[in-house]
Amino acid sequence: MRNQPEARAGRRCFRLMQAVVAAVFLCAARDSRAASPAAGMEGFYIGTYTSGSSKGIYQASLNLDTGVAGPTNLAGTATNSSFLAMHPGHKLLYAVMDQTAGNVVAFSIDSTKTNLTKLNQLPSNGDNPVYVTVDKAGTSVLTANYNSGSVTVLSILADGSLGSQTAHIQHSSSPTPHAHCVVLDPSNNFALVCDLGQDRIYSYHFDPAQGTLTTNNPPWAPVQTGSGPRHLAFDPQGRRAYVICEVSNTIIAFNYNAQTGVLSPFQTNTTLPAGRLAANNAAAEIVMHPSGKFIYGSNRSNNSSGTNSVVVYSVDPSSGALTMIQQVPTGPSGQKNPRNFALDPTGAFCIVANQYLNNILLFSIDPGTGLLTQKPQTLTFNSPVCVQPFFTQPPQPVLGMPSVVNNTLQIGIGNGCSALIYQFFQAPALTSNPAWTLLSSGACGQTNFILTNNQPQAFLRALVTNY
Repeated sequence: MRNQPEARAGRRCFRLMQAVVAAVFLCAARDSRAASPAAGMEGFYIGTYTSGSSKGIYQASLNLDTGVAGPTNLAGTATNSSFLAMHPGHKLLYAVMDQTAGNVVAFSIDSTKTNLTKLNQLPSNGDNPVYVTVDKAGTSVLTANYNSGSVTVLSILADGSLGSQTAHIQHSSSPTPHAHCVVLDPSNNFALVCDLGQDRIYSYHFDPAQGTLTTNNPPWAPVQTGSGPRHLAFDPQGRRAYVICEVSNTIIAFNYNAQTGVLSPFQTNTTLPAGRLAANNAAAEIVMHPSGKFIYGSNRSNNSSGTNSVVVYSVDPSSGALTMIQQVPTGPSGQKNPRNFALDPTGAFCIVANQYLNNILLFSIDPGTGLLTQKPQTLTFNSPVCVQPFFTQPPQPVLGMPSVVNNTLQIGIGNGCSALIYQFFQAPALTSNPAWTLLSSGACGQTNFILTNNQPQAFLRALVTNY
């Protein structure tokens, strides 16, 4: 377990009846002399459509304070690594190799997160796998095989390597199936599969213990004929799902029943600027902001009359309805860019992979409006098609105590991240080797805690555990 150093250095005593608690953290409002919290560092892996000596997965770093990317390196070798997924433990990476008779490959991640060591690879049991994900229990890898129109589940062994196939679903042959993604819902109980060829979003019961898929009832949610559903994103609460359609260049908003795994559509939006035609474009990626307030999609031009852009929508907090608020160009028309993009875990940056321009663009995200602003730096890679961000140094938590009642502390975390797990430890004294005892371990993204102190004097610290 990797731990973040103490949050915000500083000391202050709080009287709790007859007890005194000294905390080694304060929010800026309580101590204006404290330094600004560290913004953190992250890296991102880049999957590429490459073969030969240059084939592989590349790595770059990003300073979350300045928005400046650092040096890049070849992290691991894999042919046509078109999609990547990180294990929940952040020590393993999985990639699909998009080719006829495709494969899934497992990598271990070194302590610096700059190098990948291949563990093994196994067939995806289908042609042209284009999507991979890891279930939230970290026990299974799920892949979508585009040309075959099928979904495969492989077990994850104790060392992180790929084990036996635990499920395989072949979609019917008519209309011609093209499974383009498989996404697990927040409960980890249902797998939703966008089939671009059949204009269906399949729903399967997923058993994380066995790694099996069982057809749901109803088995799919239909979309308008000719839409071509490609990728899907859930909101943070798992109440709604949003599907981007490649052929119609639309985003369909669905209410989602987490108990039954059933989707119910309530809105359809174009991804294109006014006056642009779907025939000249092909939508690709969709990503929800960690706050749930904004959603992003990518447009790719099929010809000189098309649009290459990232489209931004605001999300109505009550209804989930989308309103387009921005179109940001990502390159000239005539080349299909961008295929994929990702938001960093803090929601501060958007990282865009332009496959045919052979570059990656960086955009900052306004936390209040969700609007994108392009950074001046451009990174050069050969055919980048997937971005997988990860923390190397999480943002330093900013902690405050809004209330102290008797022996109960109410603690809030500012500068937090929905992707992180925070823990609180207690020690009776600050010595050269304090005896820290775990007081509380929050759920992923939890930023408010109620802690009870039973010591005459105690020191607390907050740590980040999962990066």
